[in-house]
Amino acid sequence: MLKNKLKLISDNSQITLIVSILLMIIFTPYYWNAPFANFFNFLFLSLILLSAILTMKKSSAEFRKLSKAGYFVIAFSLITAITDNSNMELVTRILFVLFIILVAINLLIGIVKSKEVDTNVIFSAVAVYVLFGFCGAVLAAVIMFFEPTAFLLNSTYSSQFHQFLYFSFITITSTGYGDILPITPLARTHAIFLALFGQLYLTVIIGILIGKYLSGEKK
Repeated sequence: MLKNKLKLISDNSQITLIVSILLMIIFTPYYWNAPFANFFNFLFLSLILLSAILTMKKSSAEFRKLSKAGYFVIAFSLITAITDNSNMELVTRILFVLFIILVAINLLIGIVKSKEVDTNVIFSAVAVYVLFGFCGAVLAAVIMFFEPTAFLLNSTYSSQFHQFLYFSFITITSTGYGDILPITPLARTHAIFLALFGQLYLTVIIGILIGKYLSGEKK
């Protein structure tokens, strides 16, 4: 029975990836000030990374080999959680972003190469969008590490990272409430690229999906 459940998760790794990120978004504000906040972060990040690794294991041999880098990032995340070192946390965030970009590229290649639009392709497209929103938050945290005044945040809000998640997703969706402001040039450049990605990705991916759907109908 456990084997069947693991196979189900593996076969639906894109959904697992999306759900993992959404769970972290939901629960981050509630455990941020908890005594074991670092280990909660490790738990959620590991779940996201494991789901990401599973998406790569269904692709080409090159990407299957590269998926092993995800285990290295998980190990690095565990060391960060144990040591609670800010420099280690910075390195972990950078490695996380690089690996997630690799996962997103793999999913995009799968979408482009697919001959028809099915649920797997649709969930892959959604996963890429959610992944980049999450990466935008992690990159904002990296920028804040080097430039503590990069963003104007709500000082009374418990979770700084949840504010970055909020900022990233409202920027890529072009909602832009303006309650979190990028102040420095680097932060504003980051906001520009997030906004560009949000608009261009939806335009391009919808065009690709519609084109494939119509092409499949003709056949």
